[in-house]
Amino acid sequence: MGTMNRQQIIRSVAIHLVFWIFWFVAPILFSSGERGFRLPEHPGYYFRSIFTIGLFYLNYFWIIERSLFQHKVVRFVLMNVVLLTLVTGFELIQQAFFHPGGRPGGAADLTQNMRPPIFLMLMGIFFSYIFIISIAVAIRTTTRWIKLDDQRKTLENENLKSELNNLKMQLNPHFFFNTLNNIYSLIQIAPERAQEAVHRLARLMRYHLYETNSEKVSLKGEIEFVDNYISLMKMRSTSLLDVKFNYSIEDNEARIAPLLFVPLIENAFKFGISNDVSSEILIEISELRNEVVMTVQNTIFDNPEAIPGHSGIGLENLRKRLSLIYPNAHEFRAESVGDKFMVLLRLKLG
Repeated sequence: MGTMNRQQIIRSVAIHLVFWIFWFVAPILFSSGERGFRLPEHPGYYFRSIFTIGLFYLNYFWIIERSLFQHKVVRFVLMNVVLLTLVTGFELIQQAFFHPGGRPGGAADLTQNMRPPIFLMLMGIFFSYIFIISIAVAIRTTTRWIKLDDQRKTLENENLKSELNNLKMQLNPHFFFNTLNNIYSLIQIAPERAQEAVHRLARLMRYHLYETNSEKVSLKGEIEFVDNYISLMKMRSTSLLDVKFNYSIEDNEARIAPLLFVPLIENAFKFGISNDVSSEILIEISELRNEVVMTVQNTIFDNPEAIPGHSGIGLENLRKRLSLIYPNAHEFRAESVGDKFMVLLRLKLG
């Protein structure tokens, strides 16, 4: 996480190349005039270029990291003041060596009368170095911000995967516990049906263990899983229960996060059936234009077999998974209307 990947390195090198091409080539092109393109002949230009590059990269690789990013602004200012003083001193030396009585880096054909005072020339050079330090700070800060943003996104993805795995681990034992409890009840009242239930459970487990490890699964396969699950749940229910399951899929290649439908169906069977009174559960799933809509409606009964404080695990996990997997791309409503409990789940798959 602390190292730069290849894309970050290429991006950083490109930024530096563009900056230095603009910094060194543009002034030569704009000042060429009628003489055409010519490299500067005066040694002062090349000394100043070396000072500029050195000052830039001393700040970029060392000073900014050791001072500014550690909130030591005074150290940053003092270190650059020392550097600027040294660089200005070198400017004075090369001025005295190459242009006795002239200005640092002045053109050879410039007369003495045309030269501005040495103080103004040094101030101009001084502020140009301050400008180059500011550019180093801007580029280094931007690069660091991009790097930290990439790290933040990577960390968020890792945390997302970790939380989803934790939620899935909570869902697995909860789902199988209820299914095994259903089969246990069938063994006592209908052994033949219990054998069929074990077969269906094996198919469910195979799908659950091997097909749901991906972030997204086939919507068609998920609906087949739901169909088997509903059939398994109906086996232990009384003849007073009427279950209707309808579905339609426009795109057979549509993919969805796994096991989002199960908690809603499980909740309907847990609180929507009675051994004494007729009840019904209506389940509909449709996919149209890359949008999935699921509605579940069941009669409301107080289920004495429900474990206190345990009934909300499935729906709570579902809410968390939806917020993580489909942020700003889902709608989930659950409400009681008379003696009916109605749930709406809408997902945008795109």
